[in-house]
Amino acid sequence: MRKLLLGTSALAAAATLSANAVLASPSISGGMEWTYESRDSGLNTAGASENDFSSDTNIKMTFENKTDSGLTIGMVYDMEITGDDDATADTTGVDENYMYIKGGFGTITLGMNDGAGDQLTRTASDLVGPDALSDNGGGMTGAGTDALADDNADLVNDIGDENNITYMLPAMGGLSLGVSFADKGDTSGANADETVVGAKYAFTSGNVKGSLHYGNNSISGATAGAGGMNSTSMGIDVASGPFRAVMAKAKSDVTTAITTEITDYGVQYNVGNGITLALVGTQVEENTGGETSDITTFSVKYNVASGLDAYLTYHDYDYEDGTTATAADNDGSVTFITVKATF
Repeated sequence: MRKLLLGTSALAAAATLSANAVLASPSISGGMEWTYESRDSGLNTAGASENDFSSDTNIKMTFENKTDSGLTIGMVYDMEITGDDDATADTTGVDENYMYIKGGFGTITLGMNDGAGDQLTRTASDLVGPDALSDNGGGMTGAGTDALADDNADLVNDIGDENNITYMLPAMGGLSLGVSFADKGDTSGANADETVVGAKYAFTSGNVKGSLHYGNNSISGATAGAGGMNSTSMGIDVASGPFRAVMAKAKSDVTTAITTEITDYGVQYNVGNGITLALVGTQVEENTGGETSDITTFSVKYNVASGLDAYLTYHDYDYEDGTTATAADNDGSVTFITVKATF
């Protein structure tokens, strides 16, 4: 009898472990973007074709479990592999690596993940092809140390995929609020800690659905006694039927004396049959020196099949260096053809 009880207990324990293993089984998702880029720059470089291939691959694993008390505990590991031109330019690294705890109190995130500003602010560049502005804007906003701060009106100085703690409050009606803090380190030159506050208010009026967005990042001085810097972003996003429109405005301190202001506005129209069109205008200017960039973007998205999209994105830009000594005026265009697969 004792052996039978021991055997029964062992089977029960094994069943419990098996159940826990099912709960903790990872979900795996991924995606890849392959891009052909063609430039017609206003700056002539002898022998340069101004064309290239690039790719961006993400593999994301999510582990999640629920406790008896109702908490949801999860961990995310996201790898990113980027390739530019040839294998020697490939890079592989961790894009995001964090844990989260969800409950009636909201969500706490610890680790390398985007902060509240990235999650809650909006920019018109969200309407066009993937990363056509935010990741591939080189040349359209100058070059080198004198380049303009950014080419879209999200929260310019934001907490990206870096170690931080983020708290997202539970939604209160249409209102979502979040705060993030990133400690930049413990050395004498690493005091530029960041505190981000983000907010989003979603509303519906008749057939119109929309949201208001706000983000602020306060950055401490990098060294003792150094002045702090600040970034803000405000936007509105509305949609009705096949139409969607976004307008956003951002301001960011580049130094304690130089500030960049960005305004972008755009419309998107779902034609049907898998085709979506978008048109975006972006204006970037510095408060000193007269450095500016005006960018007009046209984008077409075609849903080839479930999980497979193709994008054509065209930028026409005019960068003026103003009184910047090391940059040069650049009036040109850039075309991206991107194929994106998600799994």
